Amino acid sequence: MFHNRSGATGSPTEISDERAGGLERQGYDTRSKSSAPKPSRDAPPTSNNRSRATLTKQEIARAVYSACPRISRRQAKELIDAVLEEIVSTLVAGEDVKLRGFGNFAVRQKRERPGRNPKTGVVAPITARRVVTFKGSENLKVEIDEE
Repeated sequence: MFHNRSGATGSPTEISDERAGGLERQGYDTRSKSSAPKPSRDAPPTSNNRSRATLTKQEIARAVYSACPRISRRQAKELIDAVLEEIVSTLVAGEDVKLRGFGNFAVRQKRERPGRNPKTGVVAPITARRVVTFKGSENLKVEIDEE
């Protein structure tokens, strides 16, 4: 749940449903992608008319701009950029990022291990590296499961 400046409450699923009536209200079947009608490619995607299944940084900035009427579009974009830069720099430093109610990002060190080319069967070493992992919070899991 979240609270906006006007005091109203909602959830991430309610936000997506409010966008121009939501995809379900526009006649699109969001569960099966094979037979769903395709939205027009002429209009660029906006936060009110999402034509892709992927949420972009630009769409997040538009949502922030819509939710916070006192800031400009440029300030909303700068805010999103600053938040993401802080998350990235924290992860690069090897520290965890914990977002209460959303989830945790962590950096894991993976050791070198033997791998195999699936096409040729040739054994090739997979080098040691650091990877980012994400574990969703229980609240996020419940919200997703309700869909």
